[in-house]
Amino acid sequence: MNGQLSVADISSYLEHAGWRRREELWRGAALWTHVDADDLLVPARDGMGDSELRVAEIVEVLAIAEQRPEDEIVRDINSPDADQHWYRTFSTGLPSGFTTLRDGAQALNGMITVFGSAARAVVDGPHFAFSDDAPALVSSLVDRIELAPTRAGSYVFPVRVPLGDDPELTRRVSLQLLDAAVAVRDAAVSGDLAAFDSTVSAGVSAELCEGMRNLAGADGREPFEIGFRWARGLPAEAAPVSVTFPVGSAEIIAAAADHLRRRSPSGEVTVTGVVEGLHDQPAHDDRWRIRVRGEISGVNGSRRVLWARLSGQDAYSAAIAAHQERHLVRARGALSESGRRAELITVDFEVLG
Repeated sequence: MNGQLSVADISSYLEHAGWRRREELWRGAALWTHVDADDLLVPARDGMGDSELRVAEIVEVLAIAEQRPEDEIVRDINSPDADQHWYRTFSTGLPSGFTTLRDGAQALNGMITVFGSAARAVVDGPHFAFSDDAPALVSSLVDRIELAPTRAGSYVFPVRVPLGDDPELTRRVSLQLLDAAVAVRDAAVSGDLAAFDSTVSAGVSAELCEGMRNLAGADGREPFEIGFRWARGLPAEAAPVSVTFPVGSAEIIAAAADHLRRRSPSGEVTVTGVVEGLHDQPAHDDRWRIRVRGEISGVNGSRRVLWARLSGQDAYSAAIAAHQERHLVRARGALSESGRRAELITVDFEVLG
């Protein structure tokens, strides 16, 4: 398997992982160095006589440096255009690498729900709960996910998310899921159901909470973890990260699902950030809508995204210019009471420059 790795993919992986290529060569091979690992020799081209040995050594050193299994390193090198997620679950009383059939099936359903909910938050905007079927675009994003072989470390479900024909959209879903995971973890640790109200702008919904509950075992009390590594084919501002949910957190997450279904969006908020998307439907009364990523009502921490409905053509034209020039904007208004969408009905809109 290691011999199938190309020199180009190995080199791009090393650069993405923080390795530095030296100017000098060693018998024609490129010399790569890292502050936390031994130097590596990368063959000058594919098909050289010692390529298989060199590639095996490269994978071995990377596995030690990154504290990850070799086959996982190989998958990452071979997948420059796919984000990598993993879902780590724990089954009490079973050895590492095993789970019960029921817990495994439940976790897989939870993974589908979690990713699909994040995709809906990207496509349809943040919702406390979704009341209708997912659009075809969301289904196609979910269908794209590939399940990889498990590895030791309790029971780990590694998945690959190919960026596909619209890499920016697919990456937004992964980042939305990261935002939602951090927001849910923080709210769960606080122990206060009301803390979940402010997580909706991070892509949290009743459905996402239900999916996360399914990662915590049959009794809903086991810890779990959701991790992310980003495709090197599309640079990401976020670093590889894992979000850990402690023992018992799934209980309040399950309660939060019911809480969010009963919750009606309300109250005045302000969002300050950049315009990520524009949506104009001339046939509808709410035709001018923009997607803003930034800080909402003073909430700090992970990224927040909110759809804002603008009052007229002038504000929408200003939003278009701000989007093109990457200027900050500020929108203030009340959250919509209709359709359970957490959407800002804007009363004030300004471009900050």
